[in-house]
Amino acid sequence: MLDLFFRKYAWTANLALLFAAAWLTAKTVNTLVGAAIRPRPQAELALPPPAPVRTVLPASIDEARLYHLIGREPPQQANEATPAAPARPQNCADPRAEPARSDLRLALVAGVVAEQPRFSLATITDLSSRETVVLGVGDRIQGAQLLGLQRVRDGGDVTGNAFKVIAVLCNRGTKEYLDFEGGGSEAPDAGANLGYASVPRPSPRPGAPGPMEGVRAVSKDKYEIDRKVIDGTLNNLSAISTQARIVPSFKNGVANGFKLFSIQPGSLYASIGIENGDVIQRVNGYELNSPEKALELYQKLRDSGHVTIELERQGQPIRKEYNITGP
Repeated sequence: MLDLFFRKYAWTANLALLFAAAWLTAKTVNTLVGAAIRPRPQAELALPPPAPVRTVLPASIDEARLYHLIGREPPQQANEATPAAPARPQNCADPRAEPARSDLRLALVAGVVAEQPRFSLATITDLSSRETVVLGVGDRIQGAQLLGLQRVRDGGDVTGNAFKVIAVLCNRGTKEYLDFEGGGSEAPDAGANLGYASVPRPSPRPGAPGPMEGVRAVSKDKYEIDRKVIDGTLNNLSAISTQARIVPSFKNGVANGFKLFSIQPGSLYASIGIENGDVIQRVNGYELNSPEKALELYQKLRDSGHVTIELERQGQPIRKEYNITGP
């Protein structure tokens, strides 16, 4: 039966094969003809003309309209023709004058700002001689007088909370300051002084107490002291300690005595001719280079009838003599 079926429908298979061969032939011919008639691509060697340069106009803002939109008035322009206010001279007698950096060869090493400004102390180094001294208010160094110490804001601190201590000097009538960076020609603000102004001499305060009773000046450096004054002083050391500020003095790193500051008027120190800044070096030949020797000397002075004090004042040696009188 199968043989009969293939004989009957064999022509259908031949027709399908013929149709597939015709379709493949037509497809091939179509591809070849399309490739033959397609134009070849050619590179365009000529560059297109450049685009015209656009001119960028500067941006402009109408400030008047802008301030009108935000409901504000434009700020007034400063008049350049207005002359600047004259600089205020750093007059030592003017408490409102701002000090300028000093050009003296000095540097502040340490400072003690007391509750009462006149009791403040400054340790200053001479950058030329490398000598360090302790100064009280009113003392002089290199011709300049120490006016006091101040706390000022430290501009190098980003928090704005730090402060530093400066020593304020009066140098030839000009208010100047020293800090821990030191002065001199290499200082960043050296030569920034605005000018000089005369400083009046300080007048004595009305009602200032005179010399202590029982102390008499015989000559320039000789005095007579009643015995009761010596006994009262040695029996009340706490009282005499409030009449002046006493600190150890050093020269070239070696203790050379005791320096006195802030001497009270009418006190025993003022009555016997001791001045601010004096360095008491020896008493009756005993060197005062330690607190122990000072206490030992107090005991020896009880029975002494003559006292000699050797001191240094502004670099000059001075000898003062005291006769103890009375029972």
